[in-house]
Amino acid sequence: MEKSKEVFLMTVGEDMKVEIIEAELKKAGIPLLKKHREGGDYLSIYMGRSMYGVDLYVSEESYGIAREILLDLGITDIEGNPVGERNPEKDGKGHQQNKVQVKMFKVGIFLIFLLWLLLWWRSA
Repeated sequence: MEKSKEVFLMTVGEDMKVEIIEAELKKAGIPLLKKHREGGDYLSIYMGRSMYGVDLYVSEESYGIAREILLDLGITDIEGNPVGERNPEKDGKGHQQNKVQVKMFKVGIFLIFLLWLLLWWRSA
């Protein structure tokens, strides 16, 4: 039995929208694979939601049906585009902006840790 190839469907930013998509595709018998971007899966556990979005994948055979279902529901991706209509010019900018956000997040965490360390050292 051959394993089917997974195909990118869309990126969704809201957890509620992911749940709606998952439920609708499940009704049609289409399995859905969710991959959180960057550290999104850890943020989902810690804060209850991710600010990076979730990439959704379906099997290659189910892509057409899944796309039709989501188009009928009027569901759009994280940038407001209909399913399967990604703008390559925006994709590069969005990915670059995402990298900057991650870098700023890491710097912020480092500075908070440094401040905590300094306060701890002064109190000792």
